[in-house]
Amino acid sequence: MRYQVKKQFRVRTSDGEMELQSGQVVTLSKEMAVQLINIGKIIPIGRVAYRIYSEILQAFLWVVDTDEDMMTIRDKNITEPIYTANEIRKLKGIKENLKKKGGDAQ
Repeated sequence: MRYQVKKQFRVRTSDGEMELQSGQVVTLSKEMAVQLINIGKIIPIGRVAYRIYSEILQAFLWVVDTDEDMMTIRDKNITEPIYTANEIRKLKGIKENLKKKGGDAQ
């Protein structure tokens, strides 16, 4: 998949080290891209939706970029939970333990 570099940074490749410039378009594996998206170095080009399996939740969920992308997924009758990338960033900042219904700690 293709991504646009938001902030200049250096990477190691099989050909050695290189510097990626802001605005540059690169093609990356999903695994590498997720790490760089999370730290704000790149953004996907075009619409993106990831279906992932959560070991903690024991369920599949979707991560999309915008609310519009969420509606596109819902229009396809998908009933699994869908979160925007912004919602995921906010969830990563939560430090307290989440509790099950009835007050039992996970």
